[in-house]
Amino acid sequence: MSLLLPFVPLLIAMLVLMAGSAFCSASEAALFYLSRDDRKRFAQGTRAQKRVEQLLSEPERLLTSILFWNLMINILYFAIASRIDAVLRTQNHSDVASSFTLATLFGLILFGEMLPKNLAVLWPQSLSAMVSLPITAAMNVLRPILPTFLMVNRISLRTLLPNFEREPYLELRDIERAISISTPDKTLAQQEELVLHQIVWLSEMEAEELMRPRMGLTLYSAPVTLDDLRANPPNCDYLLVTESDSEEIERAMPLAQLPNVSSTHLESACERVPYVPWCASGAATLDLLRSTRSGLAVVINELGETIGIVTLDDVMHALFANPAVRQTSRAAAQSIEPLGDDVYKVNGAITLRRLSKQLKFELPLVKSVTIAGMLQEYLERIPEPGDEVLWGNCRFTVIDSPRPGVLTATVERLRDEQLPGDTAANGGAI
Repeated sequence: MSLLLPFVPLLIAMLVLMAGSAFCSASEAALFYLSRDDRKRFAQGTRAQKRVEQLLSEPERLLTSILFWNLMINILYFAIASRIDAVLRTQNHSDVASSFTLATLFGLILFGEMLPKNLAVLWPQSLSAMVSLPITAAMNVLRPILPTFLMVNRISLRTLLPNFEREPYLELRDIERAISISTPDKTLAQQEELVLHQIVWLSEMEAEELMRPRMGLTLYSAPVTLDDLRANPPNCDYLLVTESDSEEIERAMPLAQLPNVSSTHLESACERVPYVPWCASGAATLDLLRSTRSGLAVVINELGETIGIVTLDDVMHALFANPAVRQTSRAAAQSIEPLGDDVYKVNGAITLRRLSKQLKFELPLVKSVTIAGMLQEYLERIPEPGDEVLWGNCRFTVIDSPRPGVLTATVERLRDEQLPGDTAANGGAI
């Protein structure tokens, strides 16, 4: 050890550089280990947490900056170590020089890389907030030259790993053939084929067919407290808050987050919801939910009015639930049950577009979105059992209405000779 005493200043510098390398390694692990839920919470958190979310909004720039500074620190570290090694060898202390070089190498790997990263993944939330300010400063120093680094990175990626052109589409029969060839287990192949069928079916399905109609939702206007939820409990797994001057849904929050928020002004913990038109495909709706990192989207009609909501659970249910099971689950409230020739039993929550599309009925336009809304509009009161409405070329008969907004009815397609007067064009109540 006495041989290293003349190098004490250089050794202190190496320790400082090792600490800098450990900081870079821990920062990288903590920032990129944060989950989607962590980032959503950080976006509404403290100033440091918001800074973390801002850093992660530019992941390529962030990672390039951290790796650049880590590389510079490691180069300086080994440059000093090489200088000490060279001096020791000129003094004929080759054994000490070799041992010192190995010690510095393993020391940097252990204390500058492995240990900091292992500790960072244990407490990513607190550490990421702590390092956000110095990492932001480090990025700002490199900001003038970062575009050059990013361009070199893209050129190298395109040279070494060129992108393959995507096919414009893949036929379902090609997927089925690939599954049958690659999977000897017929039971498993049938399950995979079913899921793939439903994935393709999702691209053909409209958001309106996936949504939960607005009529069955509990909405709240700000300010919202826990007492409001106790007095009028939500009937879905989200707290839905409307705009201050209308009944349109503006914000939402999963009910699972209620234990983590204050009991008053719950709307402040809610996040703005994305909007999707009723005619958007299920695949487009899923893309919107993924890109916005939201669990819920509001479905609007042609006039921009809220007609329902689609949650991520609804989309996943449509993808992975067996069609036979799907008709007996939550969606059973919107099922269409055939009773005979051109006679069907329907639930009032079914949208009119879905009824027209699925049964190929030609129905006139109406302001209401659901069957229950249309019946109430024509009757000009709450529908009751026994009420009949002729709408288009169909007769709707209410058979059960246990409470307002919830009803079961039959719909019968009538032949032209069964239609009285001009009811086929305008519709009306009997």
